[in-house]
Amino acid sequence: MEGYLDSFGNVLKAIRKERKLTQKMLSQDICSQSVLSRIENGEELPNVLVMQQLCQRLGVTIDQVMLYNSTDVKEADELLELMAYHFRKKEYKVLDELLKRPGLIEQLYLDTDIQLYFYYLGSCEFFLRGNCENALSLLKQGLSYTFKLDKMHVSKEEIQLISCIGKVYGDMGNLEEAEQYLKKSIHLFYRLPNRRGNVELTKIFYNYASFLFKKRQYALANEHIDSGIQLARQKNSFYYLEDLFQLKSKLLKKNNREQESLVYQQLSAEVQRIAKFGENGLHHS
Repeated sequence: MEGYLDSFGNVLKAIRKERKLTQKMLSQDICSQSVLSRIENGEELPNVLVMQQLCQRLGVTIDQVMLYNSTDVKEADELLELMAYHFRKKEYKVLDELLKRPGLIEQLYLDTDIQLYFYYLGSCEFFLRGNCENALSLLKQGLSYTFKLDKMHVSKEEIQLISCIGKVYGDMGNLEEAEQYLKKSIHLFYRLPNRRGNVELTKIFYNYASFLFKKRQYALANEHIDSGIQLARQKNSFYYLEDLFQLKSKLLKKNNREQESLVYQQLSAEVQRIAKFGENGLHHS
């Protein structure tokens, strides 16, 4: 029984941290924070109702928690990390090949992992094949796994999906739907408990800013560009920083600020150069 208690508590803690939830946030209206602490430390076994409610808030089933440490799960986690790496690098062809692995979806045990699977599929449809209808369908399918309108705590994956859906709607010319999703993603970002830890969310600022730029709402676009750049710099990340610098350069040029525009164009080129140097350094090491 002790091993079971320890295993359940450790897994619960790992998933809670992955979701960026504090003990107070997870236990709210379910049990006391001290009870949750004892559960996570393997000192107490929750009753079935509490166990179910905790798992539900984390977006997992009790069975999924029990399977967390299996070999298949660890292999799936490693594959997801590899896919996330190629996704961040915008290497969609490589990502597309990884997604075609036989039986991949059967290996995924968490709803959020299945959500990421559809996020990556939808992104490949959009960026590789330019198929907006398929991309939209896949992205919405991914979002449906965990997202509800009245959900108290959202994940960075859900926010990215919402933003990406908005981007696809924008490319389809459905501007009203596009703005609704893009604005929603920014609103949810500011409700996250640990915003600076989510480097991938730089992209949502680029998505909304580029949409506003096309609508010639330059002042608002500039605000979101600066927010995205600030987030990237806080975490020393290059993710979508090159794109934000390019967009900033275009915006400044539209406002006849040629010299400042050139500065940001050079910054964009510098980020691209550093990123490529980093990749070459990894390949030669």
